[in-house]
Amino acid sequence: MLRHLPEHGSVRSEDCERCAAGHQVHWIHAKKCRQEPGQAVEILLTADDVRDDGWVGLRAAFDYAGALPQVWTHAPDGLRETLAGHRGRVYWLSRWHALKLVTGADRVAGLVNVAFEAGELCGDPGSVRS
Repeated sequence: MLRHLPEHGSVRSEDCERCAAGHQVHWIHAKKCRQEPGQAVEILLTADDVRDDGWVGLRAAFDYAGALPQVWTHAPDGLRETLAGHRGRVYWLSRWHALKLVTGADRVAGLVNVAFEAGELCGDPGSVRS
């Protein structure tokens, strides 16, 4: 299950303490995402876009953004749960390999650290849907 850490603005999994690509957002990573976000591409992302194996297909909200990569997360169930309850926009921060969830008031609701290569899923292995 993902939980929000307001002091860092990051979305974290209670079952994983690892700060690595596709896992947790380290506080320095979160700080850099805020201070130097680089290009932020608005994407269309729903819980249905997160596969059971952790892969997420990114789709740009606007045609001019070009092709976007597939990325991986360590906790697909938690990300699906977070996205199901999110009522704002989502941005791809390519510079930091992160997804930024933003509320309707343009406040950061969370950050999700993603990877370009798959790793081991964290949490209860029985919780992954087939």
